[in-house]
Amino acid sequence: MDTITKFPTNPQGLVIKLDIPNKTTKDLYLAAAMQCEGCRFLGLDKTDPKRMVFSYAGGELADRVEREWYADILVVSASRYAACLRAAKSQIHN
Repeated sequence: MDTITKFPTNPQGLVIKLDIPNKTTKDLYLAAAMQCEGCRFLGLDKTDPKRMVFSYAGGELADRVEREWYADILVVSASRYAACLRAAKSQIHN
């Protein structure tokens, strides 16, 4: 019986930076949910004053929040969500 030895493709101690795309949304409520869950806010594109775009760092957390948001299963603190929604609105108006 032959055995195959697998060598790790990423040696221990070596950090590989993957090109993870950022999350963007025009949905104010999704933006507030992402902020509520701790996604890192990158900025707000105000190029079009009628359709502003919120940007968040991509990754597992942002993917999970977006997936659960659209599946209608995301659970967050109501008071924290309200505070994040107010903060998102404030970012729009500043």
